[in-house]
Amino acid sequence: MRSVLCVAALAAGSTALAQSAQPIPGERARRLLDDAVAAASAAPSEDLTARFRLAAEAAERSAPVLLDYAIALDRAGKVDEAERQYGAAAAAADFPQVRFSAAARAASLALDRGDVAAARRAVELARAALPDDAAPLVLEARIALALHDAGAAQAAARAALMRDPHDIGALCALARVHLAQNHLGTATLLAARAHASDAEDAEPLVVQTEIARAQGDPAGEIAAARAAVATDDESPIAALVLGRSLFERGLATEAIEQLVHAVELGPELPAIRLALGLALAAQGRRAEAEAQLAVAAQRAPGWPEIHLELARLKEAQGDAKTALAEANLFLRLASGAPAGHPVHALVQRCEEALRTKAQASVVQ
Repeated sequence: MRSVLCVAALAAGSTALAQSAQPIPGERARRLLDDAVAAASAAPSEDLTARFRLAAEAAERSAPVLLDYAIALDRAGKVDEAERQYGAAAAAADFPQVRFSAAARAASLALDRGDVAAARRAVELARAALPDDAAPLVLEARIALALHDAGAAQAAARAALMRDPHDIGALCALARVHLAQNHLGTATLLAARAHASDAEDAEPLVVQTEIARAQGDPAGEIAAARAAVATDDESPIAALVLGRSLFERGLATEAIEQLVHAVELGPELPAIRLALGLALAAQGRRAEAEAQLAVAAQRAPGWPEIHLELARLKEAQGDAKTALAEANLFLRLASGAPAGHPVHALVQRCEEALRTKAQASVVQ
């Protein structure tokens, strides 16, 4: 699941400076950062990012301030510049834990762009920040899972567990590897082991929902998703998983409520926007659905599935030209689609609609 890669540094009200035990260099930099943090809850995004930019420049590339600037850009939806600033923070010389958090978010954004090489470079920055820690190996495992490379994910997760046998992220990553290999029993045991390591962490319960889905157990899936939300009501991933499960079971009203809540918790996560867009479109709320899908596409330009859903929505709205453009973009990003895929029929319908419209125009 790509969205699991989001780092805690994006939580509202937190700053990298607050997470570090050392001051940033320079009185002016400290004053500018204090001003930016004080404005964070009320300032318009343009003003807020400008304040953080000034603080970052004054701090002479200190990792905490660069990370705060990246977070401000990320929240404002300026994901390209945010990724660059996360990379700068990850490559800084101070505060290893802050550098790791920056590298993790940079890796996530690179994957959302479809840039595998950049994601792997970010993983290397994470390993350089914390060379003896399990966390970079867990990040590597999650990146490999997102790329459907079960072998690499398994190797990284096992290496992480060699460093910390109780690491929840590593246990969950390894459980997902076995789930991908259809080893459901082993995946279940690993998820249970992760849950036993920390009953207040929602991720093992999220893995349990994935296992229940693979087992064809909808009641178990929803029960595990509800347990994940109850365990951590501030987890956007738990809210996403519950909302998606409810929607697939026909409980649309509750599903949309959960997905709206998930957006509030994690507005930067395109997977949530995509799920909410699908649910709203199914309820006939097309304008709202389009708004959510547009944000998802802006934040994850490398995700083909977003453009397929936009194509379906535009066709339903009678906009064959835009629907065809979105369908072709899906095909390009997905490197084609197998025969029989619904996108081919959609393309044919749109092309026929455009031909008919052109012929009618000529006749008139």
